Amino acid sequence: MIIWIDRPKTTNFNTTNWTRATPPCFLCLLLSLLYVSILLPKLLFVGSFAPSTSLLLSGHPHRGSPCLVSAEGSLVPDTAPAPIMPIRPLDEWAAARTQSLPLSALKGAVVGIDASHYIKQHLLHPSTREPLLVALGGFPFALRNNIERELQIFKDSGVTCVFVFDGLDFGTKNQRPHVSPESVRAFEQAWDLYDQQQADQVVDAFSGAGTPRPESLYRFLQRILHNNGIDYIVAPYSAAAQLAYLSKGSNPLVDAVCGPSEVLMFDVDKLITRIDADPAQFCWITKQTCQEELGRLSNEQFLDFCLLLGSLFLPTFPIFENPAFPGKGATIRDALPMFNSAGRSALSLCAQFEEDRRMQELQYTDRYKRAFMTVKHHVFVDTEGRVGPMDPENTSSDMHELIGQRLPEELYFYLSKGVLGADVPNYLTSGEVVVSRPLGVEDTEIYRQVAGFYQTKVIQVRTWYDERSDTSVNLKSLPSVKDTIQSWKIRIDQLPEGLKKLQRSTGPFKFAVQSLKDSEFVSKSLSARESQCQPLSSQEEILANVFWRFLQLRGYIDEKHQLTSWGLCLEQALSVLDPADNLEEATFLAIEMVRFGVLNAKQWFAHVSGGPMRGSDEDKNFNILVSRVACIAKLQHKSIGYSGPLSRQLLCYRSLVSEVRATLRNLIEVVLTGLLLSGDADRDRDDWTGLSVKLPFIDDNDCGLGIAVRTYLDDLPLQADPTSPDARAEVKSKGKEWFQHSDSFTGNLDLAFRLWDAVYKGTQHAGKEFKDGKLFGDANSWLAERR
Repeated sequence: MIIWIDRPKTTNFNTTNWTRATPPCFLCLLLSLLYVSILLPKLLFVGSFAPSTSLLLSGHPHRGSPCLVSAEGSLVPDTAPAPIMPIRPLDEWAAARTQSLPLSALKGAVVGIDASHYIKQHLLHPSTREPLLVALGGFPFALRNNIERELQIFKDSGVTCVFVFDGLDFGTKNQRPHVSPESVRAFEQAWDLYDQQQADQVVDAFSGAGTPRPESLYRFLQRILHNNGIDYIVAPYSAAAQLAYLSKGSNPLVDAVCGPSEVLMFDVDKLITRIDADPAQFCWITKQTCQEELGRLSNEQFLDFCLLLGSLFLPTFPIFENPAFPGKGATIRDALPMFNSAGRSALSLCAQFEEDRRMQELQYTDRYKRAFMTVKHHVFVDTEGRVGPMDPENTSSDMHELIGQRLPEELYFYLSKGVLGADVPNYLTSGEVVVSRPLGVEDTEIYRQVAGFYQTKVIQVRTWYDERSDTSVNLKSLPSVKDTIQSWKIRIDQLPEGLKKLQRSTGPFKFAVQSLKDSEFVSKSLSARESQCQPLSSQEEILANVFWRFLQLRGYIDEKHQLTSWGLCLEQALSVLDPADNLEEATFLAIEMVRFGVLNAKQWFAHVSGGPMRGSDEDKNFNILVSRVACIAKLQHKSIGYSGPLSRQLLCYRSLVSEVRATLRNLIEVVLTGLLLSGDADRDRDDWTGLSVKLPFIDDNDCGLGIAVRTYLDDLPLQADPTSPDARAEVKSKGKEWFQHSDSFTGNLDLAFRLWDAVYKGTQHAGKEFKDGKLFGDANSWLAERR
């Protein structure tokens, strides 16, 4: 069964009101959101529908230490704090009251699965958890295989799955981003144990330090689902509300819902809480069971109690939490008597404690009222592509104050298909950018610079490191670059035969820059838009033009479709790659890091462990530089938890690369969305998810490859003649002991050094503004004797 959401044929919307629609009119669609940051020093325009702002895109109204640690086979408790929690006390309480059935009982059924819940279970379940993930960064090595094995079990059992992802943020958070103190303490304790060589305790220590946010794995999971023929949609806002819609009505689109406990707040009668692959079974509970065992709560009382327990919709009622055990959270046993004593009314309970400082600081009563209305009138998308609130007849005219400002329906459509991620629309609808520091990232000045500054129309920028400052930025004074990139509208049949062959044999970045070495093509490309009335149609056409536009926005191509000095640098770097190595994206990221001035040997993280320890200062500096380049690619590793040395310094550097990658992904998504909104591509199509998963910057990097290079280069000085072939061979032979589950230690080194070759060649052809050419040249000569 396929759940198909149509692209809206008309765009009737009011930008703030969820209950009235304006007549069809010319809409300045999408994104005048502007990234102005040290991370992206050029003006990276990504648009808005606000008529008064300058537009990027517009259109007509249409749609360190050598200590080794091992995590293989580790059974670790499910105790790590998750960043976005369901109703955790209710989850824990309900776990003892669920029933189980074999998966075969769902044969022929369609199951709607909350994607965040599914990801979190894989990250936390003892059989699939990789506890050293937080110390290495990136994605779990075994996750793809585990998911694909599970999807195959579903198919073999006759179960059809539809995954639903959370969409835009809703409500006003109005708070500084932070990592829980418990996670920080656990993380610091784990590194202390590692630095003390307590390898037997390190795995358990890191397991309690947290897991990645499920959203960081959305693109990764969506690609797996696409490649395995599994349907998915992205909800306008909460996946729980969207799943409730899919399960209701006279002709429900799913037969069962698998998700977190918050789904029960949307009047879903039965909820699958967990699906296991081995043995193939599932656990489920009914809402009625919960209500009965909680003292026969009514539907309204159950919703009140769930909200007070704390979820994505509302923080936990502060009086429920025990100040003697901060971070422990509320329990059903303690909270229920208090709720009953207030007449089973959330408002009455809030009134009893209205003078409490904790209630006043949180403005809790007001937030409860907002949360209650947000659940009752949450927004979903129907099968016709219409986006609107539940119970629209009773929805107030100020729902935008609770949910967020409404976007054009075509944007919700692109969001639902995964073409556009939630980050950029969130900046528009919320009016603020919250810049957080992920767990594991050292609060260093260089990270503040890289993560520092996103700006749009009138947007408040809230950072973790300055509690007193809110930066406001007004987009109106900034120029538009809309017209400069719209000249890219090249069809396949306009390419010379030689470029058609080049496109078939190279990756998208290499094709985009090397095609511009053909002067005849460059000349014709400038007039292609005027002579081409038909929209782009094939995926290849659309993606090629997206890459050209993207590279122009990033300053690799100028308005005359010529390579800039940085474009020539990138072309030279890409020219030495073997397509089989799959290093194009890593090479592009490395050149971006060079441009930002953060790919060098500066000692930003010397205060933490994991840097080179042996050899001269020159040896250490060159080791740092080569290892940082290697950090941009991924360690080739078997599908099992990591086992090997760690490096806090390289983990910190990895975070810089990850920040750049995430922002570039946002930008290229916006370029694709803008191309579609402007009418430059055929939108009567069914390959939306294919377009999305073929864009780059999905896979987050770990620091494992950097650790492998650092470990190898740092061990060479122990040899009598570090540059001799025998010394190199002997050190490489130790790799199997250091990295027990890497595909091949020497193969990983060779991969890292081929990436180095590409980056080195690029730096030797960079423009005059690049000042570290000699550093890279000297490091290359040094490495040549040691690789």
